[in-house]
Amino acid sequence: MSSESVSTDFTERLVRRFLLLCESPRTQRRALALVSGSVSDSRVGKHFYALVNRVVVNPVARSMGVESSAVRIELVGSQLIGLAMTRYVLKVEPIASLPIDDLVPLMAPPLRAALSGRNETAPALEVCACRRTGLATLPW
Repeated sequence: MSSESVSTDFTERLVRRFLLLCESPRTQRRALALVSGSVSDSRVGKHFYALVNRVVVNPVARSMGVESSAVRIELVGSQLIGLAMTRYVLKVEPIASLPIDDLVPLMAPPLRAALSGRNETAPALEVCACRRTGLATLPW
C-alpha cells in the first residue's frame, strides 16, 4: 500500500472514529462535557486533548502504520478538537447537522495535509449534502 493511500485511509478512519466517539451513546456525554468544559477550564481542555490523542489519534495511527512527527500529530488532534467545538458546542450549521458520511471526506484532506506537510485541496463542495438539502453555502 502506498504511503498516500495509507494517509488517505488513516485520515478518513481517524475522522470517522472521532465523530463516532463524540456521538456514541456510551461515550457522548463524557466527550461533549470535555469539549464544553475545555472552553472555560484549561485543565479540562488539556485532559480532552490528551484523551483525543490517547483514544483516537494514537491507536488509529499505530493500527494503520502511520508515522509522523509529534508536531504533526498534535496539529491533527487540535483540528479534531476544533471540529468537535464547531459541531457539538457552537452547533454551527451546516457542520452540526451534516451526516458523518458527508463530513469525513471534507475533513480528511486538511488532516492529511497536516500529517504530510503538503498542501492538498479539499474535495469540491458538491460532496457536501449542504447543496442537496438547500442549506446556505458560503463562497469562502
